[in-house]
Amino acid sequence: MLHYAGFTRTIGDVDDGDTIMDYLPAERERGITIQSAAITFGWRDHQLHLIDTPGHVDFTVEVERAMRVLDGAVTIIDAVSGVQAQTKTVWAQASRYQIPRIIFVNKMDRDGANWKKAIRDIEAKLSVRPLALVIPEYAGGDRLEGRALESWMDIVTMERVVFDIGKDNSGATVRREPWSDSAHAAIDAREKLIEALSEIDQRTLDVFLSDEVDGDPMKMPAEELSAAIRRVTLSSLASPVLLGASFRNIGVQPLLDAIIDYLPAPTDRPLPLALSPGSKPTQLSKTGSKDRSMQVYLDPSSKLVAFAFKVIVDQQRGPMVFVRVYSGTLDSRMTLVNGTRGGVRERATKLLQMYADIPEEISSIACGHIGVVLGLKQTKTGDTLLHPQHPSLNKLSKSSNKKQSRMINGDPTEPPAIGLQLHGIDVPPPVFFCAVEADSPQDVRPLNEALANMTLEDPSLHVSQDDETGQTLLSGMGELHLEVVRDRMLKDLKINASFGRMRVSYREMASQEASTEFVYARDIANKAVKAAMRVTVSPIAEDVASAGSNDVDVELPEPFGTDETNGQREAVLAAITEGIGSALFRGTLLGFPVTRTAIRVSDVQHFGEDLSTTAAYRACAGQAFFQALKLSNPMLLEPIAKSTILCPESHIGSVLSDLNGVRKGRVLSLDDSDAENLDSTNATKVLVAEVPLSTMVGYSSSLRSLTAGSATFTMEVVGFGVMAAQQQQLVLKESLGY
Repeated sequence: MLHYAGFTRTIGDVDDGDTIMDYLPAERERGITIQSAAITFGWRDHQLHLIDTPGHVDFTVEVERAMRVLDGAVTIIDAVSGVQAQTKTVWAQASRYQIPRIIFVNKMDRDGANWKKAIRDIEAKLSVRPLALVIPEYAGGDRLEGRALESWMDIVTMERVVFDIGKDNSGATVRREPWSDSAHAAIDAREKLIEALSEIDQRTLDVFLSDEVDGDPMKMPAEELSAAIRRVTLSSLASPVLLGASFRNIGVQPLLDAIIDYLPAPTDRPLPLALSPGSKPTQLSKTGSKDRSMQVYLDPSSKLVAFAFKVIVDQQRGPMVFVRVYSGTLDSRMTLVNGTRGGVRERATKLLQMYADIPEEISSIACGHIGVVLGLKQTKTGDTLLHPQHPSLNKLSKSSNKKQSRMINGDPTEPPAIGLQLHGIDVPPPVFFCAVEADSPQDVRPLNEALANMTLEDPSLHVSQDDETGQTLLSGMGELHLEVVRDRMLKDLKINASFGRMRVSYREMASQEASTEFVYARDIANKAVKAAMRVTVSPIAEDVASAGSNDVDVELPEPFGTDETNGQREAVLAAITEGIGSALFRGTLLGFPVTRTAIRVSDVQHFGEDLSTTAAYRACAGQAFFQALKLSNPMLLEPIAKSTILCPESHIGSVLSDLNGVRKGRVLSLDDSDAENLDSTNATKVLVAEVPLSTMVGYSSSLRSLTAGSATFTMEVVGFGVMAAQQQQLVLKESLGY
């Protein structure tokens, strides 16, 4: 596209790693798209903003935020493989935003390419009415052989489209010539196209039955057919289907023409809805309730309303915020109000037009266009940017402003939104985790800065701190997602850090009652201290104990020690409780926290105020508990994840067998999918199961393999369960080495 539009002199190749849009080193190394990239070019006196999105499920948030600002989309189908699983997922995303689509059947020059099968696949799997605008001229039968594709019949214009194949075996030059009298297949295809349009477009039926046409498909004007195709495409009643072989540059120019002819301009799209001041930003995206929303008019003279749909952190320029302007005009040096962040004011220091990774400075971003803003340090993906004098900001009363100011000061991380709010972007929760730590103290700051920048760029990436281990945990959408993040940090950003494999945090508990009498006698700072007590531990039943709970009971004699007023009693009680509480953080097997264990302290002895200090009781309690826990034959508890799997009915047997066997899971329910709540029209069954988290490592790839990539899943840790004795021995051997 870029070459024929005159943007580039040469044509890039994914296999050679020299494409314009895939500019990241990781993209060129792997031959896949990881980040969505935007570029602007012209075709037939129209300006097009092209966004290239990834195809892998791990990077679905890149597709989601691109869909949020698109006017139209081109869906690419493999002529040999047909509609694949991820194609259905992306199609469902586009359907949620009601985006008109054109379908391009690619690789029609490959062995086994089947045009008719591709059309049937589109109708059956995407649940859309395909409008075949062309039919290929087959070399023989219904299947193309190798590089036989050089021409096809244009059903709309009644022309034969011929690509002049050059010495490089590519077709850069397009010739059009009238149909021959023997083009019976093309005539039949035109009749079917008119019939399909007549069923969903009344004007097409009226023209077809008029006196001028009189039911003759060959007399139907091409202009009327093009107008009808545009109408049904804009209303998402049907999708035009074209073909080509992009590797040999065949079909690119007709596709660009179809984008201009059939996909909408910004003025052809329904007016975007925004929440009125005072509503929660999530309400519109979930309910779409118009009674709480207002329309944003595509008016260059109105006050600015823009949407930040992507952020990239550049090493020299800082945050580069990609925005779509829905109303007004965004000028350079303009002050913007970030309504999503509680009214934070920032200045747009520079405006850029991006050509993949090549910027060009511009003075303004017009209404309906996209561009890049520099200088916005607090803006994130999904934020709404407003003109300081936007009417929705003026509607806020003084009382509400005071209330919001107090809330902002109370919680600066999540200030309440003010002013008009465009609906945001739904980011799916992460399901995989790994630990990351700096190689040296000098590398801690660069690592933290890199993690902050990457989470700013990628909303589906989360960074958290494990309170138990102190480790920094990196959470993402899948194993490939985290692998790409790791490679970018180590290779591109040159961060000195170590990434661990995903490990599971277990728990420990007493399996039986055990008791010990412990005497603590030490010399501390040349001063003798002494304390003694009995500590008894016993397990707590799962149905009695709440998650992560223990029961500590300390019995002290009356009166305690030599103090008849019991003034020392509370201090000793607090010291013993503190000593037990500290010891509960580290068990005796692998040092994991202890849970679901009852601890009873009795027979506490006092040896005088000089010997039995609070520090002595604290240390005695901890060590006595540790000794008692050893005698109780402690066992490991493993985290249990509640997994919700959306799976086609045809693959449910394989998934169930894997869960019950390899994963050692327990199925809780198997129901029909609820498309409204689960946001998926392709999955037919919802399987809910509790599975040990340790067995879910690598499950993303396994599930794709079991279901041909057609199933998705989410999971969350809901508690801890007793680990089988054999599995416990394996974990101990793996961790301890013996």
